[in-house]
Amino acid sequence: MAVSVKLSDETVEAARQQAQVFQRTLGGQVDYWAKIGRLAELHPGLTFDYLQKLMRENRLQHLTTTQTAKKQFNAIKLKTRGYRFDREEANAR
Repeated sequence: MAVSVKLSDETVEAARQQAQVFQRTLGGQVDYWAKIGRLAELHPGLTFDYLQKLMRENRLQHLTTTQTAKKQFNAIKLKTRGYRFDREEANAR
């Protein structure tokens, strides 16, 4: 779905220059910047180079599957009833 968006002249000119360098259309360059920026905000711990690599290799689903899998930690209750720690006895050993 195409939508018109107002951008500053500075942003449009920078996008136009980058689009020429990377052989993209102006819209393609802005779309690329939006995608990489969105990913950077969602995954601040990942480097720009790593995000680019994932985009090039079409592995963006890798991010969503690894981020949604949360680690679960279960607490265990230890039976310590009747146990008394004697410091002097422990030091004597």
